Amino acid sequence: MQGYYERLAAALLPMLADRALIRDAIICAVFIFSLMVCRSLIRRAILRRHDLGPEVRRRWVVYLRNCSLGVFTLGMIFIWGHEIQTFAVSLVAIAAAIVLATKEMILCMLGSIFRSSSNAFAVGDRVEIGGIRGQVIDMNLVSTTLMESSHASHRQGTVGRGVTVPNSLLLSQPVFNESMLGDYVLQTIHVAILRNDNWEKAERVLMEAGGVIAAEYAHDLSRHARELERRYALESPMMEPRVRIFLDHYEEIGLQLQIAVPLGHRAKIEQRVLRLFLQGMSTNTSLAKSDVK
Repeated sequence: MQGYYERLAAALLPMLADRALIRDAIICAVFIFSLMVCRSLIRRAILRRHDLGPEVRRRWVVYLRNCSLGVFTLGMIFIWGHEIQTFAVSLVAIAAAIVLATKEMILCMLGSIFRSSSNAFAVGDRVEIGGIRGQVIDMNLVSTTLMESSHASHRQGTVGRGVTVPNSLLLSQPVFNESMLGDYVLQTIHVAILRNDNWEKAERVLMEAGGVIAAEYAHDLSRHARELERRYALESPMMEPRVRIFLDHYEEIGLQLQIAVPLGHRAKIEQRVLRLFLQGMSTNTSLAKSDVK
């Protein structure tokens, strides 16, 4: 038994040595006792007022109870203010640690809210996020899953993969939605020839190649353009293929074909254009370089 009291004294000794805590506890007890006595006296005085109606006395009793609760709350704040402040600082530190630990998760959730509120894209749309292009096949609170586009080039050999993108990228990267305005997109094909090649023929052949392919879906493209004008009040998009010339390199002449193509057929049409261009140029002029973007 003596050992039990010794352990109890050893546990309580640090608390008893804290004079500030003892002082606050005594002040708190005196304050609560005084408040209870005052509340009881005032309540008894109200109930003894027979000159007031029952409804008035009941209302004053309710007011007294609410005022007593407010005074009690303010008194506790004044008495234990330092301890409450210390506890609040601890809570802030814990909250900051939680935020730092879950920052990416919070950003992903905010990105999901941004996507939903802005209606940036939906399942089935063809988008490009942070340089990753593909069709949206799944969306959730923290990520977006894309089926990588089949658009291939000499710098990218494997395509058609499933790519999971965190929604936090939506807050820092632009989102390109190729499906927002319908089933067609403006495709750009770049071709470079040497300065001493016949650039006029190259321009004509490239234009003819684009015209042959665009003629296959010209009627549907025209109907789609009229629908865009009616729905979004847009100017009529480019209907006919066109070629632009660039002189960015000293030894090369750059030709850029812009043509409207159906979504999902970009890579196929690019290859067809290049093949038609090579066939048209192979008779008299050799192609020095071709590049598709």
